[in-house]
Amino acid sequence: MSPKIQILPESVTQAIAAGEVVERPASVVKELMENAIDAGSSEVIVELKMGGLQLIRVIDNGVGIDREEVPQAFQRYATSKIEKEDDLFAIHTLGFRGEALPSIISVSQTVMKTRTSATISGTKAVCEGGGVKNVTETGCPVGTELEVRNLFYNLPVKRKFLKSVRSELRACLHPFLRLSLSYPEISFRLIHEGRLLYEFPRTEFHSVRVEAIVGKEIYDHLRPIAYEEAGIRLSGFASLPSFSKGNSDGIYLYVNRRYVKDRMVHKAVMEAYRHVIPANRYPVVVLMMTLPPSAIDVNVHPTKAEVKFRDQDRVFHEVVETLRLYQKQPPTVEETVSEKKRDPVSLQMSFQTDLPPSSSRWNQEEAPWVVRETALSPEWKLDKKIPYRILGQVQGTYVLCEGERELIFIDQHAAHERILFEKLKGDYETRSILSEKLLMPILIELSAEESFLLGSLGEAFQAMGFDIEAVGERLFALRSVPSIIGQKDPKGIVRAILEELSLLRKEERGVEVIHPILVSLSCHTAIRGNAVLRREEMEGLVAQLSPFDRSTTCPHGRPVFFILPHGELAKQFKRKR
Repeated sequence: MSPKIQILPESVTQAIAAGEVVERPASVVKELMENAIDAGSSEVIVELKMGGLQLIRVIDNGVGIDREEVPQAFQRYATSKIEKEDDLFAIHTLGFRGEALPSIISVSQTVMKTRTSATISGTKAVCEGGGVKNVTETGCPVGTELEVRNLFYNLPVKRKFLKSVRSELRACLHPFLRLSLSYPEISFRLIHEGRLLYEFPRTEFHSVRVEAIVGKEIYDHLRPIAYEEAGIRLSGFASLPSFSKGNSDGIYLYVNRRYVKDRMVHKAVMEAYRHVIPANRYPVVVLMMTLPPSAIDVNVHPTKAEVKFRDQDRVFHEVVETLRLYQKQPPTVEETVSEKKRDPVSLQMSFQTDLPPSSSRWNQEEAPWVVRETALSPEWKLDKKIPYRILGQVQGTYVLCEGERELIFIDQHAAHERILFEKLKGDYETRSILSEKLLMPILIELSAEESFLLGSLGEAFQAMGFDIEAVGERLFALRSVPSIIGQKDPKGIVRAILEELSLLRKEERGVEVIHPILVSLSCHTAIRGNAVLRREEMEGLVAQLSPFDRSTTCPHGRPVFFILPHGELAKQFKRKR
C-alpha cells in the first residue's frame, strides 16, 4: 500500500523555509543588513559574538517600523516592497519576499527594537521559535535594532554543521564587505567580541570605498570603467592586464547594486581577460551593472543571489567589450617598469650542457631583506653518489639524466618543490624552522579580507618563521621570514600564501592550516621553470630524488619526473636490442 499524502505541520514548513534563507550566521547578517539599507539608513552597525553563533546584532538609523505593524513584520510574505504580481518586475530594493524575518525568528531567539521619527518612544518585540511572544513599549533611537541570539538553538542537527568561530566570522565578513562596497554613501561598522574590526565612513566617492576595501596596493592597479548605451550602464573598476590574483575573490559583480553570483557575467569577465593574463589567474573587477528592473528577474533564488537577464547575449557582449576597451589604456611609467620585472624570459627550445654559474647576489640597496647566495646552494652540497649521468637541461625547465636502463626527464620546479616541502614539513614538526630578521621591515597593505585572514592565522605564520606585526589599519610590517625564502620576494610570497588560503572552504585548524602554508611556501621558493642551473645544482637535485619512486609527485599532485626506458627509445628507431 502506498504511503498516505499528508500536509506537513507548520513547525516543519517553517524549518524548511528557514533552511532556504538561513544557512549560517552570514545569511542572517546579509538579510538584516539588506533590510537596514532598504530602510534608508545612513549608518549600519553589525555586532557579533562567537562569529555570530552566539549573537548577531544589526543596528540602523533608518525609518523604523510603526508599532501596529511590528507583529505583522514577522509573518511570512509580509513586505512593504511589493503589492501585486507586476511589482516583481519593478524591484528597486534589496529585499522584497517577506521571508527573512520569519525565517530568522523560527531558528533563533530574536529581539527587535524600533522607532519611527513620528513617535517619542519605540517598540520592543520578543520572538522565539517562530512566533512573537510579546510586544511592549521601550525607549530607543529612531531606526531599528535586531538582536539574534543562539542561532539554530532549536535545531541541534543543523547547528552541528556550523564551523568554527573563525570560519563563521570570515563567512560573515563576505556580505559585510560586499554590501559596504556597493553603498559608499552609508557608513558601516563591524564589531566582534567588543572589538572594532572594520569601519568604513560614508563617502560620496565610490573610489574611496573601493580603495578602503581592496587596499591601496591593489587599487593602484585598477582603472575606472564607464559605459552606457540603450538601457545598460556599466561602471566600477577593473585591473590592468599587468596585475592578477590566484583566486577569484577580487571579482565583485552587482546588478542594480545587488551583489550576485551570476555565472554568465563571471564568464564574460574571464573572457575579457582570457588572452591577457595567465591561465588560472583572475583579475580584480568591481562591476556595477544598472539595467531597467523589467530587464531582469531577481525572483529566481531564495537568497536573491542569482538573477536572470532578459537579453543575456547582449549583456555578455557588453561586459566583454567594455572590459577589453579599458584594458587598452596606456599604463603609467611605474606599471611599465613593474610589468617588465614580471615578464618571464621567453621559452626557447634548447639543450644546454655548458652551464654558466648562477646569478650573483642582489644589491643590498635594491632588496632590504637579508642577502644570501642562491636558495639552492645549501641543500645541494651532497656527498651522495648517484648511478646517473647528467646530460643537461631541456628548455631550461627539465633536467635530463641517464641511468643504466633509462632516460629520466625531471621537472626541476616540481622536484625542488617536493624536496622543499618535505624539508619544511620535517622542520615544522621538530620546531626547527630557521627564521632570519630583515635588515629593514617590509610594509604590506592588504585588502580587508586578506587582513582578516592574516590576523586569524597569525600563529600559523609565526610557526613557519614569519614575524608579521600590524602597524595600522590593514597595514602590516614584515620583520622576519623563513630562511628558506632566500632571494625571493617575501612580500609577494605572503600575498601568494594568503591568496591560496582564501580558496579553502573547509574547516581548518592546527596542522591542517599549516599544510597549505607549507605547500604554498615550498612552491613559491622553489626554482622556477626556464631557469638555468649549474651542473652541481642539477646533480644535487637528482641526488635528492634518487632512487626514483614512480609515485612521487609535487605537493600539488603533479608528476615530478618521466622515465623513458632505453627499450622504448630503440623501438622509435626500429632498432633491435
